[in-house]
Amino acid sequence: MNQIKIGVIGASGNIGRYTHCENIVKYTDGAVLTAVSSSSKASVQKIADHYCVQAMENAEELITSDQVDAVLICSSNETHVPYTIRCLEEGKPVFLEKPMANTLEEAQLLLEAEKKAGEHMVQIGFMRRYDPDYIEMKKVLDSGSLGAPLMVHCISRTRYTNLKNRPDSEHITVIGVHEVDICRWLLEENMKEVMVRFPRSTTVETGDSRDPQFLLMQTENDILIDVEATANSYYGYEILCEVVCEKGTIRLPVTPSVMVRSYLNVGQALPPDWNDRFVVAYRNEVQHWVDYLLGKTDVPGPGTADGYEACRICDAFIRAQKTGCWETV
Repeated sequence: MNQIKIGVIGASGNIGRYTHCENIVKYTDGAVLTAVSSSSKASVQKIADHYCVQAMENAEELITSDQVDAVLICSSNETHVPYTIRCLEEGKPVFLEKPMANTLEEAQLLLEAEKKAGEHMVQIGFMRRYDPDYIEMKKVLDSGSLGAPLMVHCISRTRYTNLKNRPDSEHITVIGVHEVDICRWLLEENMKEVMVRFPRSTTVETGDSRDPQFLLMQTENDILIDVEATANSYYGYEILCEVVCEKGTIRLPVTPSVMVRSYLNVGQALPPDWNDRFVVAYRNEVQHWVDYLLGKTDVPGPGTADGYEACRICDAFIRAQKTGCWETV
């Protein structure tokens, strides 16, 4: 096989249509988009017409189609586990958007299903591992030139997230899960305990939801991590990370845009959302998945073990939201 035929489930969502479908068609070597499906039949037909591919009646039809070698799943979170298990039953590899599962029990079911189907059949969409800036941070950290890491400061601010009147837990499963995974990857350590604190809430588009939230994690070797998770910052999308080491620090660039000075003003433009900030990372992660399937690399991407560990940590965070105490992972 020298080309992978990919079907996308959840193609009518923002990340499906404007990120994954677009990237497969325009930027992924060794892959071709052949089919799309979505719960919105009108929208998915427009997408299929736009890319000249087949619109499937439902996910089952796409998964079992002989026009599909591998499946990219970016549908609603509650469908992730059943759709992935169904793909594995058909022997088809899966790229699965985060979160891997909504509950730890579902995550365990997926682990067991992959064991039956074969190793590394599922890649989880932790795209920050493929971001050039995070990769550079890890290179410096792994070199040992700054000594051991002591603390990590993270900020995750989204301009607008539709979490109005949604459970507090979605701050963890929608926003915090990215920081959970990227810190595990950067530090190569698991977490042993977590805590959540609730500062004063913003009045911007939150309803009864508590936003922002302040998340704390401590690793097995006592590296302390703090995360400001803001769903509605209003002003823009901003991701910051600084690793404090014994002999110095490593920090993500504040913004990749140029500095502009104009009349009585100096500033930089901020990206409006995640797609603009991580455009290269989204392309790289799918390319890596395809390269692995084609045998061009023997290094798999983040898999179900990473997804399961993220679910374990998120589960502890959700307990901590309720107890107000440090919770063991």
